[in-house]
Amino acid sequence: MQPKQSALYRLIKDSPVPVIGAGGGRGSAKSSAVDRCAITLMYERPGITVCLVMRTWVKQMVPFHLKAIRRDFPELSKYLKESPPAELTIGRSRMEFKYAENYNAVEEAFRSGNYDLIVVDQAEQFTWRELVEMRKAARSRGGKTAKFVLVFNMRGASIQELRKVFYLKEISDPQDYTFIKFNPWDNVEWVRASLEEDGYTEVDYYRWTDEQRKSYAAQRGPYTRQLANDDPVISKADWEGDWDSLEGTYFASSFDLESTRIDAELVTKLHKPWATHWTSQDWGKAHWCVTFWWSRTTLSPAEAKELLGWDLVKPINVTALYRELIVNETDAPAVAQTIVECTPTDERKKLKAYFLSPEEVTDDPNSIGSQQTKILRPAGLPGAIKADNDRKGGYGLLANMFRASKGKGWGLDKEGNRFQYDDALLISVECVEALNSIPLLLRDPKNLDDVLKTDLSTAKLEQDCGDTMRYGVKSMLAPRKQTAEEQYQQKMAVATPKDRLLLTWQHEVKKQKGGRASMPPSWKGNLTR
Repeated sequence: MQPKQSALYRLIKDSPVPVIGAGGGRGSAKSSAVDRCAITLMYERPGITVCLVMRTWVKQMVPFHLKAIRRDFPELSKYLKESPPAELTIGRSRMEFKYAENYNAVEEAFRSGNYDLIVVDQAEQFTWRELVEMRKAARSRGGKTAKFVLVFNMRGASIQELRKVFYLKEISDPQDYTFIKFNPWDNVEWVRASLEEDGYTEVDYYRWTDEQRKSYAAQRGPYTRQLANDDPVISKADWEGDWDSLEGTYFASSFDLESTRIDAELVTKLHKPWATHWTSQDWGKAHWCVTFWWSRTTLSPAEAKELLGWDLVKPINVTALYRELIVNETDAPAVAQTIVECTPTDERKKLKAYFLSPEEVTDDPNSIGSQQTKILRPAGLPGAIKADNDRKGGYGLLANMFRASKGKGWGLDKEGNRFQYDDALLISVECVEALNSIPLLLRDPKNLDDVLKTDLSTAKLEQDCGDTMRYGVKSMLAPRKQTAEEQYQQKMAVATPKDRLLLTWQHEVKKQKGGRASMPPSWKGNLTR
């Protein structure tokens, strides 16, 4: 084990404290630490039961743990079952690998559980309610203290709750919680090649002071150099692992994962026959290309109570983000074709608009918007139109809609008076990246009403998801006044082939007339004289 991993192992093995937080910067070998700690304990304490949990299976558990264990401990491969229910057995000891995408899945997985050690990796993606439910299954029968280990980065859906527990100690039983910080420069793997090149060994590296290792990693590690030289606001969280960096999270006070996330069954119930449907996209090829599907319906107080459990006094508009498509290194026509394939045939006619990154929608037949439109329209989908690019207005609208969901339709004004919102936003559990991205968006310190936007070489999925989200809500729900050209483009996007011919002719006539249509005829002055 690396030194910081050994320190975590000693906490798990010897500390009387039942809840251990292991957090800090990205790439600091936290996931491999819990693998090594668990496997070592399984050898040292025959009969121990361990449970390792992550939010998703394919994107998280498989690459971060199952494949990593097979790679790092090939001698254990014959004892490792990788398909669900996956487990690793070492003699009488057993480690189960589980995932839970929502609270109901957590309840089902842990209701009758009984584990000596539970490790939640990327715990920032779980709600505090879910974490509390998991901890109930940490029950040791051998006279030892059962341990509950939470491994997390410094940005995520529940990071504010973790901050209250492990940093601010705003809990009734602070003696039950302890914290160990992991730093990217604690992980020698990022600089191993550079150490060899410079004539140093791993032993030399760990003999250096913390500041010396930090400085070396910031200069000589390809990955750690990116973290150290990122935008200062992001670097404070991802490189420094600073608890105070969380104060800059844009949706910190408005977004609540448990209140916003809904299951697929509820999404279907919200798709009323009169619901409005549309899509939005932030185009990218080298970076991420993110497409979201939306619906909006009005619920009466009785329907809001039945479907959402909200007690309201007037109808409320509920917008649902219910499908996502995320690709990169894909050409515009191929992206459009994938959108067609992802949209059921009977749903296509319901889509009223497709809002695309505004710079990609032009009259040029080779523009991204034009290329996509050539694929979308024949399939019965609307063509691309310019999205409303009001960043402050878009993110402000999102924040208000998240507050409405968090308050179950209710909020407080500046005087402390209770009022009911008109609009709320819910997101399907199937939109995993959208849900993960919201807590990662940081406030721009130079413009507090906007989300920090970096244009560095590293693609940041959360920023692309954020842009797609604000395009979707701002363009459909609170658009600015459109120009004549934008009105034309929007009409063209949903017109039939026959109507498009007429619209094109009318548009060309207007352009040719220009400002001359309102001028008096040249002979008028002579006639007057």
